[in-house]
Amino acid sequence: MRPDREAMARKQAKEYGNESISSLKGADRVRKRPGVIFGSDGLEGCEHAVFEILSNSIDEAKEGYGKEIILTSYRDGSIEVEDFGRGCPVDYNPAEGR
Repeated sequence: MRPDREAMARKQAKEYGNESISSLKGADRVRKRPGVIFGSDGLEGCEHAVFEILSNSIDEAKEGYGKEIILTSYRDGSIEVEDFGRGCPVDYNPAEGR
């Protein structure tokens, strides 16, 4: 994040909307957020995806957004995570131009 964006993020920490989302470009995608690169479309990648999704749910709960996380494992091997957090903003983000 650029310094001016960091200051703005600290000032608006309680607000969470499309302006809260930014895309990392180039090598920053891997260097700053290696956890979101699953690296595999096999079992290891799926396990890592569940770990990342659950980690995001826990972060939401720690910040006071949602008091319950439900993790359901089904007989077919699929997993469902419900977190009752803020969700993912999907409106237009002027800073990202999309």
